[in-house]
Amino acid sequence: MKKYLLIFVVMPFCLSISQNLDSLYNEFIQLKGISRGHGNINVREESNPVKCSFGIVNSIKLNYEKFSPLQKSVLSPLLARPVLDTSIVSPLGYFRIHFNKSGINAPAYDIKLFAAAADSAYNYEVKIIGFPPPPKDNGAGGDDLYDIYIKDLSAEYGYTEFENSITSNTFTSYMVLDNDFAGNNYNTHGIDAARVTVAHEFNHGIQIGNYIYRQEDNYYYELTSTSMEEFVFSGVNDYYYYIKYYFQNPGRTITSNSSWYDGYDLALWNIFLKDRFGIGSIKKIWELMPSKRALQCFDDMLKGENSNFKVEFNNFALWCYFTGTRAVAGKYFSEASAYPSINPAALINSVSVNSEAASNSYFLFTDNSSSPGNALVSIISNCDIEGGIVSSAAITPFTFTVASAPISGGSHIVDKYYSKLESKNDLALSLFSQSNIFNNIPVNEGHIIAQETDYAFPQPFKYSLYNQIYFPAAATSSGYADLNIYSIDMNLVFSGSKRILATDKIAVGWDALDLRGSKLSTGVYFFITKSGDTVKKGKFVIYND
Repeated sequence: MKKYLLIFVVMPFCLSISQNLDSLYNEFIQLKGISRGHGNINVREESNPVKCSFGIVNSIKLNYEKFSPLQKSVLSPLLARPVLDTSIVSPLGYFRIHFNKSGINAPAYDIKLFAAAADSAYNYEVKIIGFPPPPKDNGAGGDDLYDIYIKDLSAEYGYTEFENSITSNTFTSYMVLDNDFAGNNYNTHGIDAARVTVAHEFNHGIQIGNYIYRQEDNYYYELTSTSMEEFVFSGVNDYYYYIKYYFQNPGRTITSNSSWYDGYDLALWNIFLKDRFGIGSIKKIWELMPSKRALQCFDDMLKGENSNFKVEFNNFALWCYFTGTRAVAGKYFSEASAYPSINPAALINSVSVNSEAASNSYFLFTDNSSSPGNALVSIISNCDIEGGIVSSAAITPFTFTVASAPISGGSHIVDKYYSKLESKNDLALSLFSQSNIFNNIPVNEGHIIAQETDYAFPQPFKYSLYNQIYFPAAATSSGYADLNIYSIDMNLVFSGSKRILATDKIAVGWDALDLRGSKLSTGVYFFITKSGDTVKKGKFVIYND
């Protein structure tokens, strides 16, 4: 295998406009507590805890040959494996844990408890989720076990550092963790901090060892690793500190890599996916990552679950509304009452927004014309996948209007309330989805901005051309509709509950297989959908070609 210094030709790191090598260098040595002038160790004051320096450490490594000789002389020892005097093997034999028995780097927490925690992370992430373990490192660190180094980091929880290239974008790696997690730089301290950090960093080793290392999607690397803390050690909850940054500004794109908390604040996205589609959904996304960007992977995984990003990102936004004092027992996030609350923007009649790709906007329309008054919350999700990939700052302007009387070209929400979403680019409207909450009760949970229809599509349905046929439905609070299919002689062919989804029409999808999982014969069939109190029915044609 090639040493990391040889990989820069095949995988250059693209610096942002606002960042150059000097600022990257200065940020790194500041993180490490090094004086820029003389390389002396300083006490570093840090108001925001650096949960994981995975991104900056590996950015430095990818750009190492571009730094000046003087900068390299400072960087080189900081990028080397730590040298510590003692090591032990974890109880289940998955890790070699390196530490000093005494001195500034000695662990302040019980090393045996930590070793057991590392094994727990391995068991959950590899044996339960099914991720492949990080690749072996050809004996670096003493053997082929995955190496963990414990030392005084002072300002970081930990980091995972790649070492040797396996392919052009996968690497062997090791992790480094703080030895005490003490002081104001940490939200969680001692062994609990060590537990969640090893779950976090171990997943980074899985990501870059088996799938891909892509700087542009760094937010999803951190998002996934932070969610692993909750999945493996659900009682620690260090991630609570970071999610507040998303709740304070949900209108900011989820794809950003520009702030210190990016990714950490969105662990809830993976928690949402796990609750909705099972823990295997996270693994499916990572299996798609080598060939596609993260946003595309979300959508592709969800399509495999008979949904899509447009529906589920808005559903996620609705879940995020029912947190804090709005938490509903037995629904949405299981720990929702411990989360912060989103404060919707007050909407008197109409508002114009420069909406970022892959972001959510919340609006509160209050009507005090009657007693008691009514409160309508509308959640508008910008689900622009392409814009979120091309640029995290991609903007789509829109105007949103709510009124207590019909609006020309608008849609009826509930009772006497109507809304209208407009954009100068009509095509842009297809990028948005919307949910509404009336007096704290969802009106159309998981609904997207779409038209109702009364016909099946595509028609005629051909097995050689299509994988799904769609039938009309009405939006419901449950997000599901009952579907029944009958042959021309009224024999029941299929019956089941289907998730309501669509791109521009409200519908349910069916794979055109009967109750035995077999294709149907060519002919005319009848459909009946029932969503809430709304029943839609009609006929359609299948060609078994």
